[in-house]
Amino acid sequence: MDAIVLTAGKGTRLLPLTKHLPKPLFPIAGKPLLCNILDSFSEKISRVIIVVGHEKKQIIARINKESYPFEIVWVTQKEQKGTGHAIQLCKHLVTSNPFFMMYGDIFTSRTTIQNIINYPLSTKNVNGVIATFEVDAPEKYGCLETINEKLVHIWEKQPDPPSRFINAGLMIIPEEIFTILEKLEESDRGEIELTDGINKLVQAGKPFGFYEIDDYWIDTGYPWDLLSANALGLKQIRRDSKILPVAGVTIEGPVEISDSAVLRPGTFIQGPVVIDEDAVVGPNSFIRSGTYIGKNVRIGNAVEIKNSIILDGTTIGHLSYVGDSIIGSMCNFGAGTKVANLKLDNGLISMQIQGNRVDSGKRKLGTIMGDNVKTGINVSIMPGICIGENSLIGAHTLISTNIPPNSLSYYEPETGRVILKENK
Repeated sequence: MDAIVLTAGKGTRLLPLTKHLPKPLFPIAGKPLLCNILDSFSEKISRVIIVVGHEKKQIIARINKESYPFEIVWVTQKEQKGTGHAIQLCKHLVTSNPFFMMYGDIFTSRTTIQNIINYPLSTKNVNGVIATFEVDAPEKYGCLETINEKLVHIWEKQPDPPSRFINAGLMIIPEEIFTILEKLEESDRGEIELTDGINKLVQAGKPFGFYEIDDYWIDTGYPWDLLSANALGLKQIRRDSKILPVAGVTIEGPVEISDSAVLRPGTFIQGPVVIDEDAVVGPNSFIRSGTYIGKNVRIGNAVEIKNSIILDGTTIGHLSYVGDSIIGSMCNFGAGTKVANLKLDNGLISMQIQGNRVDSGKRKLGTIMGDNVKTGINVSIMPGICIGENSLIGAHTLISTNIPPNSLSYYEPETGRVILKENK
């Protein structure tokens, strides 16, 4: 069976994280999101067609470093004209009927992916199947209307949805979809929507079943979703380290630590945790559960990291705290930099995303920081703050609002204000 994976999107809601790192390559438990998907395919898959766009060269180069038991073919979507358009581009390459399709920003279990691929279409008397997942806010998604274990209609972002079960972004689709997509008109968003094509298939007498996911499922649309996916991915680690690699280092729970990583005395690691190649941790540091430490990262003396993702080449200076945060690559924290992750009233934390205030649904959320940010000593960052790439933050500065990229922020003692300037 052929598989199509859609990865052409820009991931704009994840900025500044996706400024230089495309979403499919974002590390989840130390492995790129796209690799997590490809590793989950069953033996039934013989060819994978990956639709790329944003940062396609970087994606292709990274995936080509891996070895898979199936052929990989690349298709470029030059313009973002929707999921249906992306599927259309693959028509000349698909040789199986039906074929498997998955959105490339979904994080779910190997079991779920394989159960969809191996779904018994003939036994269920259907031509296709769509995965569905129950959520608390179905009005934010494409929602499924079903009857007698079959799909009736997919309703996109309705204020009064017919159910709490949404389109989970994994499907088995018959080849007739290509003919239908060719005739579809653009949606109000100016896109060819795959879900419109599925609705047309059902109306044309090609019934679809549905598979209810009873395992984990995350749409990695927002920065905090990456943290949730990372925490779930780390929980799949089963390696329980019993050997202390250095005298004075304590490890509890499952961990994966690169052979080239250095753990200095006094370090306490509370798994699940992944520490990647050539990272240096300690002395006297506390790495708490849910944390991924990237390649060539330096965690200094008496630093605490909790439930966070620290990307490659970053240095967290001594006496610092980072909780429930994503720190971009090549950042440098001055000594005593603190990231707050909890409001005094214990309320839910919201974040400004593309000009809109979005509720994260989380009580604990620190900072989302772009690449190459530098902080001076004793900087404090309030919960839910986004800091753009290439920014400089002066010593003793309290950051309580989002910081744009390429900026300089510093505390001015004479006025008691934080000054924000362009970093030239």
